[in-house]
This record gives sequence, structure tokens and C-alpha cells, in this order.
Amino acid sequence: MSYQQKKQPRFNRSCLCLAISSALLCFAAAAEQNAPAEQGKKLLDLEKIIVTGTTRRGQTKLESSVSITTLDAKQLEREQPLGTADLLEVVPGFWVEDSGGETNNNVAPRGLRGGEGFRYIGVEEDGLPVVYDGVWVDFYQRQDLSIQNMEAVRGGTSGLLTVNGPAALVNFITRKPDDIEEGTIRVSTADYGMLKTELFYGTPISDNWKMAVGGFYRHSEGVRDTEFSADHGGQVRLTLVREFEKGQLTLSAKHLNDHTTFYVPIPLQDQQNPTGIPGVDPQSGTLIGNDQRLLSYRKADGNYVTRDLKDGQHTQFSTLGFNLDWELSDNWLMKLAGRYSKFDNDMYILLNFDNSTLMNANDRLAQQDVQGMLSHFADDGAVRAMYRYVGDDHIINDPSQLNGNGLVTTSYPLFSSYQAEQFVNKASFTYEGEQNNLTLGWLYAYVDADTLPVDKWESQFLTEVRSNARRLDIVAVNNSGDVVGQLTDNGSTGYAPGWGQATAFGTSSSHSFFINDEFQATDDLRLDAGIRIEWLKLDSTASGTQFAVPILGAFNANGDDSDNIMANNYADMPSSKFYNQTRNETEAAWTVGFNYTFNKDMAMFGRYADAFEMPRLLSHGQGIHSGKSADFNDVVNLTFSELGLRYSGESIGTSATLFRTKFNDLTERNFTSSNGAVANQTIDTITDGVEFEAAWQATDDLKIELTGVVQEPKMSGFEGDFKHWENNQVKRTPKMQLRITPTYYFNNGDVYLTMHHLGDRFSDGENKFELPAYTTWDAGVNYQFTSSLRLHVKAANLTDEIGLTEGNPRAINDQQAGYEYYYARPILGRTISASLTFDF
Repeated sequence: MSYQQKKQPRFNRSCLCLAISSALLCFAAAAEQNAPAEQGKKLLDLEKIIVTGTTRRGQTKLESSVSITTLDAKQLEREQPLGTADLLEVVPGFWVEDSGGETNNNVAPRGLRGGEGFRYIGVEEDGLPVVYDGVWVDFYQRQDLSIQNMEAVRGGTSGLLTVNGPAALVNFITRKPDDIEEGTIRVSTADYGMLKTELFYGTPISDNWKMAVGGFYRHSEGVRDTEFSADHGGQVRLTLVREFEKGQLTLSAKHLNDHTTFYVPIPLQDQQNPTGIPGVDPQSGTLIGNDQRLLSYRKADGNYVTRDLKDGQHTQFSTLGFNLDWELSDNWLMKLAGRYSKFDNDMYILLNFDNSTLMNANDRLAQQDVQGMLSHFADDGAVRAMYRYVGDDHIINDPSQLNGNGLVTTSYPLFSSYQAEQFVNKASFTYEGEQNNLTLGWLYAYVDADTLPVDKWESQFLTEVRSNARRLDIVAVNNSGDVVGQLTDNGSTGYAPGWGQATAFGTSSSHSFFINDEFQATDDLRLDAGIRIEWLKLDSTASGTQFAVPILGAFNANGDDSDNIMANNYADMPSSKFYNQTRNETEAAWTVGFNYTFNKDMAMFGRYADAFEMPRLLSHGQGIHSGKSADFNDVVNLTFSELGLRYSGESIGTSATLFRTKFNDLTERNFTSSNGAVANQTIDTITDGVEFEAAWQATDDLKIELTGVVQEPKMSGFEGDFKHWENNQVKRTPKMQLRITPTYYFNNGDVYLTMHHLGDRFSDGENKFELPAYTTWDAGVNYQFTSSLRLHVKAANLTDEIGLTEGNPRAINDQQAGYEYYYARPILGRTISASLTFDF
């Protein structure tokens, strides 16, 4: 029930990386001489037995040959994360973009660009993949009291022991019932109107059976003010455990029904020093509001479909699973696990497009479509184009004064649906000898998707630019000021082209066979090696899109517009022609590693790994265009090498790892025009770096923790119009991250301060639009009223920093620099939250 990826010793050529590693170790040795001997190896939990990234029982972090970070229940409670991505910010080497809200965020491992969701990271629960190909995994994996601890492996054996997790493996281990009755209740609140209740209760129910139930319910107004509550819902989990003389059987069931908001980039100004614009608060504002909550889309049959933004990202997720550990003999251990999952996710969000859509309001009235409207209604007396608020007869006489900024923009609603069933099974047999630990395993994953998440861009809506923006119509008026026609339909500039009304469904079937051997060569040296071979079959069927089909009833018998509204005459619709694609792939991942223990306090490890990501089932449907078929995306190959050193003293714990990550045949995707076409480049990325963790018990009352990464991420292999991007910094990927947390302990609790520094990045592949470095500060206090009752208060982003996690990923040709006003997504503003926890 573990996984990760492997890397071999390979020294980084960066002097800075070597300097940091040496400094950490020197610091550890020096501090040992004068520091109190109280905390011991617990500082980084290096004595902790891990289950992820290894196939050997009883292996500690100090003895392991993988880069691994662990969080126990107390550490998870202290983080009080907004979502799964927010939690993973504590893992060195992970670059997290968590500004999208609770879900649908981005986590990038070791040099991979941001903006890829959880791609290349295998996310597991109790050793089984949550989603085979990583589609929107943070929709389904949520944090509550039923999670006992988390283990995160970078590189290492992740490509060996799981599927589609070649760069990292994150395993959430659930809380099991104990031999005594126990429980925990937690109530949390925040200053943005959030209330969350969590529960865990476990008890024996017979001599051999134990039971646990847990889950959460949450209602929130949202960190950014949308004028409606789109974050609401929860999950429940049931666990049964049966103890046997030679093993343990765990049965589990879970159901999630939840809604979340997706925050998109907002308008800003000054690209060197990001600043808000009049009318939009960069810390708490969003263009989304009640006026855009209920939008209607006209279909080719003449009817309107209305969608509700309060539904937001609606996830329903149900699972049934089992885990069986059984000692077949003194030397043989069998592990069997399986899970059935049912996914139902409807994602309805509003996006922006190119920065050029942030326009001076008067300039927008001079565009060709508006002039065409005036010509079209000239016979009706049209002499001038003006703005009018939707649902209001109020004409805007001076658009230059709109909200103090004089801007208008266009929002692009996107709807996507994913309905699927998934079966995952894993079986392994381990021989445990005196010197050798050999594991043979099989992993099977089958996905049957009735509906694949093909993006439907259903319309475009014109709005003013302010927090909770209102829709605008462009109307034609005569000399008397009377409206004689209009370009837009309740703000919609048209239902064609919608850029994708395709539908898709399909199946994927994956079989993996893996072997991993760990050999204790000497008392101090352990060697390990493994290989996994995966056979994948994909079968997908998708329709194209029929563009600009005349809407039924839009024109009268004479061919004239029946309502003098130009935008509602044509619509896109799914094509009646379907395209089928099948694909069979066979790939192999392999790894070799070692761990050398100098003494009980210090060890060195190293690894080389060659891993891969398989094509994704949904990629065929997303590639369908009008009248054209498409193929699945290609296999992506990754290689990793690393050399690390861990020290576990009485008051110091340190870990430093030099690494090189190479992504081969990675697709760089760029929009090339406003019709959504893309130009793909197949490139490589190479990242050299050092990641580090350290904890120092400076005094009995003061502990200082440090984590971070320094790396050099570069892109190569560009051709044609993009050749000048060669050796540019991987976009949306920082060269430096640093996180420092001093904690002061007092009799009944502790108080802490966390500084997180993020280095410069570039939002575009051309490296012209720089995302400036920024630093955030968090602070918190834990207070233990009694042995059973405790309070945690946390303030995040104390200084209200406007740090950008992304620029405008939908910019044409990735051209984002040089605009006076631009779209970008800042981190969330200052929030204060509190939780009260009662153990019984």
C-alpha cells in the first residue's frame, strides 16, 4: 500500500545547491554541541515507519532510499488547509497554485510548470489511486478528521508502485478504529462566512470487529465575495475492521456531495508591481456576482438552457473498498486491495480570455461588429451604439466613467461534465528474508466513462469591470434615443462559435506488473531495484461540433431577424458525426537506489528512475474540432536522479537532496487565436536543484523549522516561431521557495509564525511577463483548555500580499506582457480562521 519514484546518485552542478546542502549539515553539527537533548529524532520524524514508496515493512524515513515528507494528525490539524492543494504547500519541491479556491488547483512537482492540475502526481488513499489518470483529483480527495496522516514521495519509486504518478506520490492514510471507544468533534469557522463541522467516532463492536464513522459538512460564503454561497456540502465515511490471527481486513465506504467555487484571474494593472484597479479589490474581489449567477444559453432548437453558478463545481463521489493484509507464512506476506468508485462531476465556471478583452468601453463601441449592427439597423433609424444594463432600461451615457476605470470585458462560461465508474485492484506478494525483501505485484485499473470532460464554451458575455460585475447589452438607438435593435442577447455576444460542443465517452483498461527487490548488502548498505510494465488500452468516441447553425425561429418567413437581436440567430451544436479512436500502449518504468547508514543518526541515499505518464482517455474528446478527428495525447517520459543526506540528532533533524528532473516529449500548449485553436510544441525540460528540510530545537521552548527548494528549471527543443524560447525558464515555475516556521511552546499550547517566500516566475513561455517574487506571513496559536478540548486560531496572509500564482493562461500565443490592464490570479487575501476540537 505504498508508492513513489526512484532516483540515482547524480551530483547537481549548481554551486548554490552544494552550498545549501553543506550549510545545512554544518549547521546541524554545530547546533548539536549546545542544544538541549530532548526532542531527539522526532524533529523530522526520521524514526517514523513509512508505508509509502517502499515494499518493506518496518522501514523508517532515515533508512529509506526515497525523498519523503510526512505529516501526522497534529501537523494536519495545525495546517488547517483550505483544500488538498493548500496542504501540499508544506512539501519541499512542490509548487502549489492554490488561488482557485478549495478545489481545481494546481500542484507541480520538481520543476514541472504550474497549471497542470495534479498531473504527474499519483494521489492515493490507503495505497490505491483515487483517480487512475489524475483527472481533477482534488475534487475527490478532501481533508477532514478521517485522515490520520499523509506521506508524500518525490520522484523515487512513485513511477514503480503506482500509475500515472511518475514525478511524485501522495498517500493519504485514513484513521482506523482502535480497541477502545473514542471520537473527535471539530467545529471551524472563518471571517469569510465559513462554518465547518467534522466528526470521527470509532468503537469495537465485537471481539474481532471494530467500526468507525467520520466526515464533514461545510458551508461558506467564499474567500472572494461572489454575492452567493457556492461552497457547500460534505462527505461521510464508514470503516469496518476485522482482526485475524494472521492479518487484518478493512472494509470502507465513502460518499461526497459538495459544491465549490472556482476563482479565475481578475483585472490588475502594473505588471512589475501588481496593483488592483478601481472597482476590483485584488484581495477579496471577483468579477463573478449575482447578475451573472443565472445565465441562459440559446440552443439550435430555439430553447434556452439556464445554468446556476451557485452549483459551481458540483462533485458527487462514492466509493466501496477493501484492504487485506495476510501473513501466508513466516516469510511470505500477501496484500490485496480493491476499490469501486463512481464519479459524477459537473463543472460550471466563468473564465476570462485574452488580455485584449479588457477594453476601453468607448473603443469597444468602435469595433467592427458594433458598426455592422448600426448598418444593419440603419433603415430603422439607428445612428449611435450605446450600453444598457441587462434587465434595466438604463442607458449609459458616458461609458468612460464606468466604475472609475472605464473598462468593459468579456466572460466565457465553461461547462464540463464527467460521469464514470472506476475499478482499481492491487495485489502483492512479499518474501521477507534475512537480507532480501522481494515483492511481486499486479495493479489493475478500469475506467468506464459515460461522459468525458469535454469543455463546452457556450457563449461570451459582455460585462463592466468591477467586483460582482453586471452584464451589458450593446444597443442601437435613433435620434430620439429610442432603442431600435441590439447586438447582444442579455449580455451574450453570441452562441456561435462556442468553441466546443463536442461530446465524448469511452473506456480505459490498465494492467501493471511490478517487481521490487530490497537487498541488505551489508549491515550499513541496502540496495534496491524495481521495474513496472504497464499495458494500457484506450477506446474513446467523440463528436465534433457544428458551428453557426441557424436557430429555430430566429428568422421569419421572409428571412428577417424576428426580434431585432443579432446575437441570438445562430448557435453551435454537437455534430451528428462521431469519431472513434483506440490506442494500445506498453511502457516500462524502472529504478535503482541505495541507502547507506553511517550510524544511527546519519544516512545517505541515492536513486535513478525512468518513469512515464500514459495517454489520457479524455484527450481524444478534447482534441475534436469541427469535422476533424483527433488522437490521444502521447506518452510522456521522465527521468530522475537524486542524492540525499539525512541527519537525525538529539536537537537537530535535517534532510537535503540534490536532484535532476528531466521531462521528455512534454507538450507545450499555446492558444493561437480567439477561436480557441492551439499550437503545440513538443519540448523537454531539465531542472537541477536542491530541496531541504530542517528542524532545530533551539531551546526547550523554541523550535525552528525550515523547508525549501532552490532549482534551475529550463525548457529546450522549441522550433519554428517559438525557437527563441529555447533555454527559457519553465513557465509558472519558481527558482526558489523558502518556508520558515518558528514555534514557541508554553504550558498550555504554542504560538507560531510562518514565512513563505516564493521567487520570480514567468507566466509565459517567452519569459516576458514576470510574476514578481512575494512573501507571505501566517500566524497561529494552539491552546489546550483541557486534555480533551483545544483551540486553534490561524491568520493567513497577514500582510494582504498581492502575490500572483498565474498570469493569463488563455492568452493568444501566450502573449501576456505589455498590457496596461491584464488578467492574473492573485493569492487569496488575509483570512482568519478558528477551530475548536473536542476528543472523547
